[in-house]
Amino acid sequence: MPPGLTNLPLLPSVWPLTPALLFNHATERMEFLHRLLDKADLILAGVVGAIIASWWSKDDLKDLWSWVIFLLTGIACALYLTGIVCDRLAVTDPSNVAGVGFLLGAFGGSLLTAINRAIKAADIWALIRSKLGGG
Repeated sequence: MPPGLTNLPLLPSVWPLTPALLFNHATERMEFLHRLLDKADLILAGVVGAIIASWWSKDDLKDLWSWVIFLLTGIACALYLTGIVCDRLAVTDPSNVAGVGFLLGAFGGSLLTAINRAIKAADIWALIRSKLGGG
């Protein structure tokens, strides 16, 4: 046995896999899935919004990876921002909440595409040099 491995404790003493521990992990996974299914309408609205918005952003989405990032951005915006926007606008009807999720999914991917385009077009180094006095 290599000299560095002699002092390690045995695996069962490090991670005791008891039935109670396995059951706790299973219930945590089920609770996670339950919370995810509670927001399935927002996820679906964000997916549909991002897919529809991708038609108008197809010039910026040149490969599969950029399309997947666009789609995930739309889903994340719909999932995490819909509650905030609906609270600020006092929207409580579930069909209207799903509509807000759709719009956030559509505009979320497009907004980050526009931000990425602006960053690529900007001359960041010239801005940094002008702020630091380098010319």
